Amino acid sequence: MINYLQVFWHIDPSSIPEVDPGRRSSRRIVGGPLIKLEAVQALLKSGDFDTDQLWLATYDCEKDLQKEKWSVSDVLQMLVDMEGAADYYKSEWCEVLGERFVPCDVYRTPYDAERKRRHPKGLRVYIKFSIEVDGTLTIALVSCHAA
Repeated sequence: MINYLQVFWHIDPSSIPEVDPGRRSSRRIVGGPLIKLEAVQALLKSGDFDTDQLWLATYDCEKDLQKEKWSVSDVLQMLVDMEGAADYYKSEWCEVLGERFVPCDVYRTPYDAERKRRHPKGLRVYIKFSIEVDGTLTIALVSCHAA
């Protein structure tokens, strides 16, 4: 069995100080990216990732994708095209469906929706995602919208 924690996480998510839902400032996670973007991108490029493994983890995310008219394939292409250091914005705890919090990385990346690829003059897109830590390989997309 593949140890997804070692493959996809820079640190063990269980070692991250827990969030205090009552204090917005406690959502911030310091120390740089939590998730190994290059490992996620390699997985997506390999063709071994089933689109059913992309979980739209909030109602707002579903609404954002509908509003922008983006498909799951569009979102996966955005993830593949991101440039780690250039696009990384922050890491934070995010509330998802089921009233639980997950540690997420947040990126801001320029995306050309017409050409369906990264473009320096494209619309700046805000993408917040996590990888499930329960042993299943699921990308939890928390937010994806124009910045």
